[in-house]
Amino acid sequence: MSKKLIFVTFLAFIAVCMGCEQWPNGTDTKLHWFNCPDSGNIVFHTLKSVDANDNTEYPVKLKEPLYVDVNIDNDASSLTQIRLDIALYQWGGWQGCSWHEVPTFGLLANQDACKNGLPCPINSGKNQNLKITMDFTGYDSIISLLKNDAPYQLMYKLTDKSTGKTSCTMVQARTFTNQ
Repeated sequence: MSKKLIFVTFLAFIAVCMGCEQWPNGTDTKLHWFNCPDSGNIVFHTLKSVDANDNTEYPVKLKEPLYVDVNIDNDASSLTQIRLDIALYQWGGWQGCSWHEVPTFGLLANQDACKNGLPCPINSGKNQNLKITMDFTGYDSIISLLKNDAPYQLMYKLTDKSTGKTSCTMVQARTFTNQ
């Protein structure tokens, strides 16, 4: 019995010492993104973070507006009434080596996408290049609580208000929260 207890304690010690990788999916050097599994009519093909002058910017900075160049297909009709929901996740922590949602108390939910950085309308069609503006400067109460120079994941979900269909993409990035 005591040998088993020592062995289990040793394994637990090793697991704690090894911990999580600091930068999942190579986010120390590059943006990582993917379409959500249940993404609807809007499909993202490319996504990159840029500064105001259209130069690639990485890591991303949440204390100033973030610009994202995307290439999408919209397989639906033209969209003009679009709801935006954003969820923020942090990596690792006491809950294990995975993404854990950061409570934002609804501040980033149920926004008018067309008034919050999404160029509208989103016309029907393929191979559309858009520049999305994500401005978190008004959410300093959330941003100031986040660890600086750490990986964060953002879910960017669009809902067509007329049909209820959703489309979303997940973005993982090395993030500066105090610059």
